[in-house]
Amino acid sequence: MSKKIILGILFFFLMILVIPVVQSLLFVTQSTGKIEVEQKIEAPYLDRSDKDMMLLFFGYVGCTKVCTPILHQLDTFYDSNAFEAHKSSVGFYFINLMPQLESHQPDQFAKSFNPNFEGIYLSQKELMGIDRELGVFFTKNLSIPDEIDHSDHLYLVQRQKDGALILKSIYTMHPLNRELLINDISELKEEKE
Repeated sequence: MSKKIILGILFFFLMILVIPVVQSLLFVTQSTGKIEVEQKIEAPYLDRSDKDMMLLFFGYVGCTKVCTPILHQLDTFYDSNAFEAHKSSVGFYFINLMPQLESHQPDQFAKSFNPNFEGIYLSQKELMGIDRELGVFFTKNLSIPDEIDHSDHLYLVQRQKDGALILKSIYTMHPLNRELLINDISELKEEKE
């Protein structure tokens, strides 16, 4: 074998070993299932909420690959005994990322999973910048034009006494660390009291 082939094979195996190590170091905060953010956000679409804390999930009406299984999982979590004490202070909001539908459809979609969930319709203009402000990834699916590829995280937002909204944390959904989320909500409630 030539030196180039041997070096190429060594480089290939080195990359296979190095890339996962580098990724794990870069994303070490995600190993807990949580990314701490602590950032003020502008989200006028949450002004109608009377809750101290909000859980946000971004998706689109009719999404069967990502949204449907996650919303079923969140429904089970929301109706669990562990979450029962937090229902009065924590609202759940499904934020629709596909503006080309009727404005009432996101709420109907969210309520089909749990009557306490609220769906929020955002216009194309309102969606602009949400990716940068909240780190929500979404783009049209290139092979299926009626679908959107999007991130599948859960966002915890807290309303301050002055009305400001603070994005506290982002949680991964594979799997959702329920205990961690409940503990974070409990701590935020204690701080506010």
